[in-house]
Amino acid sequence: MLVDDVSRCSVPSSASVKDVVKNLTASGLRLCLLVGSDGTLIGIVSDGDIRRGLLAGTGLDSPATSVMNRSFSSASPETAHAELTRLVRSQDVTHLPLVDGQGKLAGLFIDQPSGEAASHDNTVVIMAGGMGLRLRPLTENTPKPMLPVGGKPMVQHTIEALRAEGFMKFVLAINYLGDQIEEHFGDGSTFGVSIAYIKEDLPLGTGGALSLLGGSFTSPIVLLNGDVLLSARLTDMLNYHHAHSADITVGVKVLDTQIPFGVIELEESLIVAMQEKPVYRDFINAGVYVLEPTVVRSVTPAVRLDMPDLVADWLGRRKVFAYPMHESWRDLGHIEDLELARKAYER
Repeated sequence: MLVDDVSRCSVPSSASVKDVVKNLTASGLRLCLLVGSDGTLIGIVSDGDIRRGLLAGTGLDSPATSVMNRSFSSASPETAHAELTRLVRSQDVTHLPLVDGQGKLAGLFIDQPSGEAASHDNTVVIMAGGMGLRLRPLTENTPKPMLPVGGKPMVQHTIEALRAEGFMKFVLAINYLGDQIEEHFGDGSTFGVSIAYIKEDLPLGTGGALSLLGGSFTSPIVLLNGDVLLSARLTDMLNYHHAHSADITVGVKVLDTQIPFGVIELEESLIVAMQEKPVYRDFINAGVYVLEPTVVRSVTPAVRLDMPDLVADWLGRRKVFAYPMHESWRDLGHIEDLELARKAYER
């Protein structure tokens, strides 16, 4: 596919990382082109470039040039379609910028395979058994995952998005008012997927419920909380997990916290440094995980266990990696966050 309107997939070279993220979201592509004031292609920023930058400490307000790739392949706008296809496939890429003899951006070629996304063998486990106490009174008669957002239950958005990626096997862990969830989704056939259920007699936590899965899994499990809405492709997270030979991969979001005062650093009573309104950057747990089968089998049956405790137990002795998510992410555990999500879907 040829993209002639390069404004769709490009930003000025003076743009920030945040500007690139906005462009990636708006274009639906996984590549953004940085263009100089004279139209010259300066560099390329991929989805992966941003994730690597975030892990290295680059902020969203940093210049996009700090994460861009200056060594990129390109082709002439006159190159035949068949040759463009050969070039991208021989270089194991999906996008190829088209530049003229002066190095100015003239278009973008995208190798777009036909057909639906390949089906994943991985099982997706969605934790949908919580009582939603922070969402009372909305959850007095409705389980939290069934609260409507954009005209459908919040968890339905997740199932439909993952189905579009090729995830077909789901397990919903239910407890509080779980019959409503099971009645709505059934065996999943109405939604084009297969859905099974694990029912907790007592709440076992986000990790403890894994002991009820049973079966012999040979592929990693994708696990996420039922009150999370995110636009990140979990296929990419799964590929990242495999590339790092990880035992556990945890989806994380960057959180910048600004202290509204000057911060003083002391050694005993001696002032050694002062910072005015410093910003501290942290990675927070996004409630999305990829787990090797060995991790799932390690969970003790009938014992309450939350995922942070399970992850902590594996730290230091196995490979636990963070997968930074720059895409939109919403935790709908509070009424204020739920209302913001509803307003966003109305637009």
